[in-house]
Amino acid sequence: MTDPSERGLTASNPPAPPFDNTRDTRYFFPSAAHAEALSRLQFLAEDRNMGMGLLTGEIGSGKTMLRSVLHARLSAETHARVSIENSLLGFDDLLLEILSQIQGQRLRATDYPDRYSRLAAFKRLLTEQIASQGRHLVILLDEAQQLDLSCLEALKGLTNIASERQNFLTLILIGQPELRAHLRHLPQVDQRVSLRFHLAAMTADETREYVRHRLAVAGYQGEFPFDPEALDVLFRASRGIPREVNRICKIALEHVLVEGAGHFTGAAITTVVEDLRRHGGLFDAGADPP
Repeated sequence: MTDPSERGLTASNPPAPPFDNTRDTRYFFPSAAHAEALSRLQFLAEDRNMGMGLLTGEIGSGKTMLRSVLHARLSAETHARVSIENSLLGFDDLLLEILSQIQGQRLRATDYPDRYSRLAAFKRLLTEQIASQGRHLVILLDEAQQLDLSCLEALKGLTNIASERQNFLTLILIGQPELRAHLRHLPQVDQRVSLRFHLAAMTADETREYVRHRLAVAGYQGEFPFDPEALDVLFRASRGIPREVNRICKIALEHVLVEGAGHFTGAAITTVVEDLRRHGGLFDAGADPP
């Protein structure tokens, strides 16, 4: 039988922070949508001949975590991996960042002072140090909705570097839903996208298991500390969006520990949700879940 002291959360023995927004891939939860997205993107990268991919999703839906997991799952022996966290850079600066990550050292603008020198260095590295060793370059561009149209077109041009039988790189654009509209303005780029996936929110059952998973990874042991009503309020307020689940649960956890309740009640979650709504702390909090 479980010891009573292990049946709930206590301030004297809380788990490691389970609801922080972290890129720790141990916290990745494979909901149906997230698992399918990861499978498709991994197939795209390992196929090597599909050119470009597109992953979209609402704010907080877990795109960046997916990028981190995909980066980790692609073997460094078979793939050179470049992950760019935001796309506020112009094409020339993006090229310098890509070169820096491929070479494993921070390059200065003076090392390759113009677009021509950077493109020449990129082609040389791609053909002589990656493709010649049987490896494939995968570029993961997060927040790609921030790219201007000329930059998107220039990035598409990188995929033209190939042999007669095989492409040397795969470019995966990751961003918010408006990225799809941006691409429609560039049919020459849009037609290069071989795989598209839109990341849906979690269901109510998946939200429950997501919370259970994060608590387990953080080291919590004992009975599941969420009442059914708490889970219902949590799902409706968060709409199954991971970042919103984390935001609510992180604050609610502090409330539970301070109050010494040992578990999450519907009242505790409601208190947090109402406070966040009052101060504008939830993204589109009034929307109904799908």
